[in-house]
Amino acid sequence: MKDLFEYLYSLRNRGSSFGLERMEILVDLIGNPQTKFPVIHVAGTNGKGSVCSMLSSVYQENGYNVGLFTSPHLISLGERIKVNGEMISNEEIHEEIRTIKPIAEMMEKKTQGMHPTFFEFMTAAAFLFFEKKKVDLAILETGLGGRLDSTNVVFPELSIITTISLDHCDILGDTIEEIAAEKAGIIKSEKPVLVGWVEDNVTSIINEIAKRKRSPLYSVASWDEKELIETNLKGFFQRQNATLAYKATKILESRFPVVDSLTRQALKKVRILGRWQEIIGKPKLILDACHNSAGSKCLEQNLIELNEKPQIWLGVLGKERAVDIVRVVSKYASSLVLFEVSQPRSCTFKELRSLIPSKFKGEIINFDLDKAAYYLSNLKKQQTILITGSIYLIGDILSIIRGYEKKNKFNLSDLF
Repeated sequence: MKDLFEYLYSLRNRGSSFGLERMEILVDLIGNPQTKFPVIHVAGTNGKGSVCSMLSSVYQENGYNVGLFTSPHLISLGERIKVNGEMISNEEIHEEIRTIKPIAEMMEKKTQGMHPTFFEFMTAAAFLFFEKKKVDLAILETGLGGRLDSTNVVFPELSIITTISLDHCDILGDTIEEIAAEKAGIIKSEKPVLVGWVEDNVTSIINEIAKRKRSPLYSVASWDEKELIETNLKGFFQRQNATLAYKATKILESRFPVVDSLTRQALKKVRILGRWQEIIGKPKLILDACHNSAGSKCLEQNLIELNEKPQIWLGVLGKERAVDIVRVVSKYASSLVLFEVSQPRSCTFKELRSLIPSKFKGEIINFDLDKAAYYLSNLKKQQTILITGSIYLIGDILSIIRGYEKKNKFNLSDLF
């Protein structure tokens, strides 16, 4: 089993062009499992993971057998593929890898550069697993963009575009309009598309593509803010996400009927790791992934509502992404603890420090990931620590804490 997992993770270092050709060949060779179940396909710069989790919760609450595919994972690879909220086991992942690996190697043997990437491999594994589990409905989150994303080999019952802002410009385009066109690439002929709160110029682009494909276009833009759907998740933007998920169920009600009270109930008990996830202990930890400028606005809303100055732990991928995030955390932190994330694009300590405004008077510390668990376990007073920035930082810290707890036989808090 170990060898197959090592093989899978080695694919992360395999450079391949961005496109659908490999994925189309791969799913064809494994029997097109993605055609065996209905799909809701979700793209967007921010909010798509939350909307996917909300939809999964809603349909599960209403008695459906629901598959969920999201990325990336925090700690366990199985977080990416779930059925009715239960992660795929290592043994089940192993089984899917064993099925796909010889086909992937055959593709590479026939044509140089055609070996599937890590994400394509995981997408195919999800399709096979959902077929095996006979899901009534699968909720799929795009990995990057939409038009050329490996999930875009499906023909969904509904496409959802949550938000559009500048991110991954090196791949998706330098303007909002270019990025909108890429995200709208998930729209399929004569299948409905639902759009979240986006700018008018973005709506125009999506509307044009939808018209060309004869796809009914729905929006929540006119929804009264005072009547946004309630959710247990923190932040105004999560109420927007809940409203988007709620609207999706109404669009699909003839095919997938739901009970309104159960839908609202499900949206009040959604659990999403690393999205303003509060862990009450000593200290109190708040985990909130924030990876771009749009996310920093949501982070600021939550920090205002928190009404205290926490110590903030921060690590970010890419200096351009870090600018707005550092600006926000510098306004609300009592002190800043900086990390270099274990990813190639991580901001260095020097880069992060260069972005901190000179008016910030709190302590600034460069910190080693390996010291995180020991530091938390030896704090003598109650305080609040917010860990934010890259989702990889949050995952790394949780993994280290879990390992430290096992080694030292103590419970830092109820993290898992």
